[in-house]
Amino acid sequence: MEFFDREQDCITLWKWFKADKNVLMLAPRRVGKTMLLHKLCSQAEESGFRAVVVDVQGYGEEKDFFQQLCSSIQEEIGTGQTLMAAFTRRLRQVINGDENLKDWRQLLLHTDWRQFAETLLETLNKPGDEKPLLIMVDELPIFILTLLKGGDRGRASSFMYWLRNMRQRYPMVRWLYTGSVGLDAVSRREEMEGALIDMEVYPLKPFSPQVARDYIQSLSGRDNCHLDDAALQVVIDGLGWLSPYYLEKIVNDACVRKSITGEVSAKAAQDALDAMLSLEKRVYWATWREHLTKNFLDPERTYLFLILSVIAANPAGARRDTILMALNRGGEQVSGQQLSTLLDTLVMDGYLISCEDDPGRFRFMMNLLRLWWLRYVVGTV
Repeated sequence: MEFFDREQDCITLWKWFKADKNVLMLAPRRVGKTMLLHKLCSQAEESGFRAVVVDVQGYGEEKDFFQQLCSSIQEEIGTGQTLMAAFTRRLRQVINGDENLKDWRQLLLHTDWRQFAETLLETLNKPGDEKPLLIMVDELPIFILTLLKGGDRGRASSFMYWLRNMRQRYPMVRWLYTGSVGLDAVSRREEMEGALIDMEVYPLKPFSPQVARDYIQSLSGRDNCHLDDAALQVVIDGLGWLSPYYLEKIVNDACVRKSITGEVSAKAAQDALDAMLSLEKRVYWATWREHLTKNFLDPERTYLFLILSVIAANPAGARRDTILMALNRGGEQVSGQQLSTLLDTLVMDGYLISCEDDPGRFRFMMNLLRLWWLRYVVGTV
């Protein structure tokens, strides 16, 4: 997926970083957040920063988090080797470490993660002529959910508030947190929203219809094909929520169906949309089900699947009272407040949207995902 039309997002984010702000970027999956992070990284030098991107998905220990951060610094910053050498010397002094421990990875094994991480941030918090460091943490919410899976809520809360303390103590280090799970929703549910109170919130939105049309024409031009207005409208209406990831997949398939003159008709565009639901393309959608299965525990996980099944049954969605009735049909005692939390999770994670003309009604954000859910998860079509 190519970087396209996110220049204004970059401008806004750099404005905040230069104003000493840290950012919580809310970005549902498949909206282009990772591309944006790497674009920001490439712009860092001209913006007066050093920058690294750290993906912490798949890690389950605090030491893992900071080992990945150290590795990213060492590999991606021009002065990374020098910085990590200075950090290693400093850490050895702090812990009175054995001189035979030459590498920071060895020292990490002999150090409490808090002491290791604070020494690292103190080393990075260089005043004067040094450029501030921007640390962009991708999939932080999934890391927090992994800590929560251990059953120790205090551990996750402690880590979140420790990060907040470090943001305040070392202002030359800026932070951007993002992920395909809504960190704000996780923090609200676990009652640790205070750990994010100092951060600016930035929602990364899908493409507008006009930007989506421009993107489609840019993609199709690479394959020497062209979608007319009718074909463009079929794609826009059929997808609904204009994710660059899914737009690219649909356009690639549509261009295979172009005429000998390179034209993609409305029928060819519709065929490409229909093909997105074929069995061989289930990998494009599987992460939506996998996300709930891997990152939530019962009974919450069961409730989330049931809510989506109820809402998927009708293109117009379902109202809160209908959803609550379905949740409690088997004798459960799900409250209205619990339902609000569950719906917030599904909205922030990109599954659902509250209907503008009827805020008590929720529908799938993306119609193709609704159809895939009915076919491969609910099994009704």
